[in-house]
Amino acid sequence: MDKNFYVENRQKTAAHMIGNEAMLFFSGEGVRKTADENFPFFTNRNFLYLTGVKQEQSALLLQKKGDLVSECLFVTKPDLEREVWTGRRFTDAEINEISGVNEIEDIDTLNRRVNELLSFQNITTLWLCFDALASERSFDIEREFAKQIQGRYPHIVVKNSYPLLAAMRKIKAPGEIDAIRKAMQITDAGIRRLMRVAKPGVMEYELEAEFNSELAAHGQRRTAFPSIIAGGERIFYLHYTTPMSAITDGELILSDVGAAYDEYCTDISRVFPANGHFSERQAQIYQVAYAANRAIMEQVRPGIAFQTLNPICRKVSFDGLKALGLLNDFADIGKYVWHGAVHHVGLDTHDVGGYEQPITENMIFTVDAGIYVREWGIGLRIEDNVLVTADGCENLSAAIPSTIEEIENLMADKA
Repeated sequence: MDKNFYVENRQKTAAHMIGNEAMLFFSGEGVRKTADENFPFFTNRNFLYLTGVKQEQSALLLQKKGDLVSECLFVTKPDLEREVWTGRRFTDAEINEISGVNEIEDIDTLNRRVNELLSFQNITTLWLCFDALASERSFDIEREFAKQIQGRYPHIVVKNSYPLLAAMRKIKAPGEIDAIRKAMQITDAGIRRLMRVAKPGVMEYELEAEFNSELAAHGQRRTAFPSIIAGGERIFYLHYTTPMSAITDGELILSDVGAAYDEYCTDISRVFPANGHFSERQAQIYQVAYAANRAIMEQVRPGIAFQTLNPICRKVSFDGLKALGLLNDFADIGKYVWHGAVHHVGLDTHDVGGYEQPITENMIFTVDAGIYVREWGIGLRIEDNVLVTADGCENLSAAIPSTIEEIENLMADKA
């Protein structure tokens, strides 16, 4: 992402401050299991949205005095001796080039700088970013910092900037849309590879490895989320995480996968037959889910309430399942339709933003129609990602095979 993207995001964020206010955002701490074992660092998404800097133990401070806004990034400075063990750190010049922030200080000076602001510079309000999910973790740096501030400076008002950032992030800028398009091209290649190599006897983890290999071939080390690749009855576990079984003849294979590009995610589900041909019953259920998926897309446009989309999915699914003799009462649709169809996609696979406001141009979210018929041993979902346009939506995943004919033709062509 170009640094101007982060500059503009900070400007939009700072516009919500009045005079004598400050905002503070943390990148997060590196989590260490033992002295000799490290987990990969995952940058706080809101900090990343404002800076582009992917480095632990960093913080962004925005301060407003009158109409003037100052910016400062606090980072762990390069240290050749420590970097032997922890890896290379960004230089000030690199951080400036990534973020567009000119003032860069050592993270060790952050507490002193904040104390000076709150003690001597007439700051009355400090905004911190309280992620609703962060409270479930054992250590939440924002809430711990807030306790310290309120203990030392009880007169300071602490506000939450998280809803503000969440509202901004759900409307995608051109650069974000472009990144998701690029991620979708990689996801497309990965799913096509899965369909080509699938056959009876292959292990689920072999398919997972094929998808990961395709991502690596496109320069991406990680998936947008842990891939779900399941065959047969394992499809009935919505978040199946142990792909250790063999695929057998006649089974369907579910792939719920996604690549990321420049940290922007995709989330796509496709189902395909292990032997390359849908059975009659499999095809019947597939057509019902496909019809529900497309019916939702037909209704997506600016001004429509999110709350209207799930009922469309359930109504179309009910009509199709009733025609197949599986149910007669709409009250029973929950037996076959288990989950909602929509969630935002962006820096997080399940991106922030909420669903209270109407659908707006440049939102990106899933359209996920799932039907699970245990008595037939058939479960499937068809999940696409759509971009809201001025008068409808664009299916960003349209190139990924989704009709029965497209899937069977691709699987027949193993070249």
